Amino acid sequence: MLNDRRKILTSLILIVLLAVIVLAPLRSAVFENPLFTRIDQTATAQVEESLTRALASFALARVTNGIISVIQESEVAVSPAGVGLNLAFGQILDPLNDMVERFSWVMLVALTSLGVQRFLIEISPWMGIELLGSLGLLLWLAGLWLRFWVRIDLASLGKRLLFLAIVVRFAVPLTAALNQTTYEYFLADSYTTASSSIAESNAELQKVDTAPDSSADKSWWQQFTLRFKQAEQILDFGKIQTWMAERSTRMIDNFLDLLVVFLLNTVILPIAFLWGIFRLFKTLTGMALLPQVEHNVASRISGSKSAPSSHRTKNT
Repeated sequence: MLNDRRKILTSLILIVLLAVIVLAPLRSAVFENPLFTRIDQTATAQVEESLTRALASFALARVTNGIISVIQESEVAVSPAGVGLNLAFGQILDPLNDMVERFSWVMLVALTSLGVQRFLIEISPWMGIELLGSLGLLLWLAGLWLRFWVRIDLASLGKRLLFLAIVVRFAVPLTAALNQTTYEYFLADSYTTASSSIAESNAELQKVDTAPDSSADKSWWQQFTLRFKQAEQILDFGKIQTWMAERSTRMIDNFLDLLVVFLLNTVILPIAFLWGIFRLFKTLTGMALLPQVEHNVASRISGSKSAPSSHRTKNT
């Protein structure tokens, strides 16, 4: 009698919770309150901040690539007057150009990852509450009244689904918060230093003036090629090559630093944090959902197949 009352009371609670999830006004009042909204807004703002940094770094790489292209095109224009100068400058800039191209591909991956994270933040309330939450409540309710008719423990499965719904609802915002905290403490300085250094190097490449000239409206490379055509001895090419090699090496190091920052901040750490959260869920619940279902179904099937054979053995 006591068990029946407890089952009825539990069923009423589950029905009320299910109504709260299914009915839009109740769902909005309970699950879309200012606390949950603030959590989602904070996570979205953190992802948007990472997206802004990624776009700025991608634009910085494109600027660098454009400067390199201008220099390489100008080398072709002056090559008839020089002896091996275009080859020397090309060899200096080729490693930097390769690094910028690889960095651009990594930034596309980072931007895609951030877009996926933003989508997951938007979809996690629906997936966690409306989908998994309602399904978990239905299975729990069915398990209370059908436990003698169904061999699978639906009530236990429903409880796990409810726990999983909470994890799914808050896993991505929690991941965004942990990722942002890690960035601020360990990666922000590297990003700021590398970005500033690349921007300064780009400005130096664009604004360097190696000798006075009346054509102030010309770029430094146009002035250089013009003077070179007028008099090959007016510039010290060895110093220019050394200067370019130093700037190229420094920029390669800076782009490597940015690669590390964005691979950690947009790909590796989010995946690691999500894996850790769901691993904790598996530890707390004792077993993952799908493997348990597969194991129960397989055991029931194997048991049903072995029963007739054992019966035939007994009869013989």
